[in-house]
Amino acid sequence: MRQSSRLSIIVVVISVTLVAITNNADVALASSLPPAPPAAAAGWTAVANVNDKSIQQAGQFALWIYRQITRLYFLRYVNVVSGQTQPYNGGYNYRLVVTVYGGPNWKTTLYDADVWGIPGTTTHWWFRSFTPKRS
Repeated sequence: MRQSSRLSIIVVVISVTLVAITNNADVALASSLPPAPPAAAAGWTAVANVNDKSIQQAGQFALWIYRQITRLYFLRYVNVVSGQTQPYNGGYNYRLVVTVYGGPNWKTTLYDADVWGIPGTTTHWWFRSFTPKRS
């Protein structure tokens, strides 16, 4: 067999292998993506105790990720004011109103937080959004 034919075969084998690896990576990535945002208001329950450890964990997680994304490291967590939870996919969806200190004029500001997580864990959490609450 000529050297150019062998080279062509090697290129084809490498290409097929890369396509297979890419397809498997896409499947793995799809299975590790965060859960889809929930449908509007189906099964949501008001938070009875905003001082509950799992509610505080969700609020702190939301601010922590927001700080990493925006590099606004001076923002400080104060507390969760109110919120809703919804059982979903082995954990809970959280819609919370979080008080944060810092930002413009160094005052407290309310933020809407939307996260999913499994209470009591440190690795099973997904961030969806953290935005200043509109008045």
